[in-house]
Amino acid sequence: MSPTSTRDEGGESLKKLFLFLLLPLIALLLPVSVIGVEFDGAECYYHVESNSSLEIHYTHSVSLTKVVDVYRVSPNGIYFVQERWQEFLAGQPIEFNYRSGTFYVKNANEFLGTSWRYWFIPVNNATIIIDGKTAFVQPPEEGILEIRTQKIPLVLLILRRC
Repeated sequence: MSPTSTRDEGGESLKKLFLFLLLPLIALLLPVSVIGVEFDGAECYYHVESNSSLEIHYTHSVSLTKVVDVYRVSPNGIYFVQERWQEFLAGQPIEFNYRSGTFYVKNANEFLGTSWRYWFIPVNNATIIIDGKTAFVQPPEEGILEIRTQKIPLVLLILRRC
């Protein structure tokens, strides 16, 4: 075996190793569609399916009763689809489609864009449920909650998953 042939085999091994390491790195940089959940600068992401469901459960600050806002989220944006509430007090709807247990229910199909914001105070005790899983529980301070659809590198989803 000649010294040149050993160098060629070593060079071929380095090329294979380089490709072996480069391909996963490229995959980690590929963009994926996510739901971004941000509360006062702390942000996490949840992979969005073609039609993910997102529910925001909170306590109404005037009536101190439960409210549930339901959204359908796709890579194209956020759609408001339903609101459930228990009392007709300040800031709550007066029209509803039907009753379900203790809740009044109003159905809708309203496109909200790619971003939606709420302002929550401690009494609201907000919880976000995405595709049936709890993704966020409000800390004990007030703040702005923003939900948005966006594309981010896969590595960011892995590092900051809700």
